Amino acid sequence: MTDHDDWWGAVDAETVRCLSEHGPMSPDELGKRLGMSEEAAASLVSHLVREGKVRICLVATAA
Repeated sequence: MTDHDDWWGAVDAETVRCLSEHGPMSPDELGKRLGMSEEAAASLVSHLVREGKVRICLVATAA
């Protein structure tokens, strides 16, 4: 396993931990909690959905 794999594994684990502890949240809120942009958090969530590690439960219209 490479350092790159270790880093992604740690980011994945931290994201899943955050969602497990705090419950469903928007990509904006998730990004703030993890210290990343809303766009980065949304991309990360998409990756985790494809991996079967999280699921998207709610979609809302833009405010």
